[in-house]
Amino acid sequence: MCKPAIGKPAKRNAHEPSLALRESVECAPMRKLVILLLALLVAPAWAQHAPLFEAVAAGRLEQVVQLIGAGATVNARNNDGETPLYAAAEAGHGAVVSFLLGKGADVNIPTKNGETVLHAAALTGDAALITLLLDRGAEPDRANRDGERPLFWAALAGMGRAAQLLLERGADVNAVDAQGNSALHGAVDAGHETIAWLLLDQGAKRALRNSAGDTALDIARRRDHGEIVKLLQSR
Repeated sequence: MCKPAIGKPAKRNAHEPSLALRESVECAPMRKLVILLLALLVAPAWAQHAPLFEAVAAGRLEQVVQLIGAGATVNARNNDGETPLYAAAEAGHGAVVSFLLGKGADVNIPTKNGETVLHAAALTGDAALITLLLDRGAEPDRANRDGERPLFWAALAGMGRAAQLLLERGADVNAVDAQGNSALHGAVDAGHETIAWLLLDQGAKRALRNSAGDTALDIARRRDHGEIVKLLQSR
């Protein structure tokens, strides 16, 4: 149940969503949508989309449906260049992702740093979510501004099923980032032996050196990942 604020209202930052905007998400009855539409007329540019981002991040599908129905922009961008679809994928809300895709959400809009929704999904390890995005046209080998691809993120985070799906759908196992690190470098650095094995099985090059001159084996030794050292030496 919504409760009125008590006491003197705090000074609101110019980029902070207004109380009316926040309440439309927190309370969600239809009457609040009227307040939202009025607030949209005077809110700062990105703040106009704040209710949708808040609802999406919280996984409140019913509110997302209401906001989109009331005219919220499905491919809106926040200050980081993230879309509602990105926020939903990052939080692992598959039902919200599916709804947004059905409303025309673009799977390949990059953030300011160049990440796509697939980067965010790779970190969750959610196989169904990743498959859905790939089926809807997400590019499996799209790099961000640092040259990092979804496979690198999955490998570094220890998301084996995500890495496997990306490889099955065309991700380059030997692609490198701006520092010359491959997914194998990332998996080894983080100590993910199973993923290192998967990458090697899919053709990852053990001899590949990053810009510092390190191979995956060099990193494994430095990190004292004994089992991974054995793995790299045996294949």
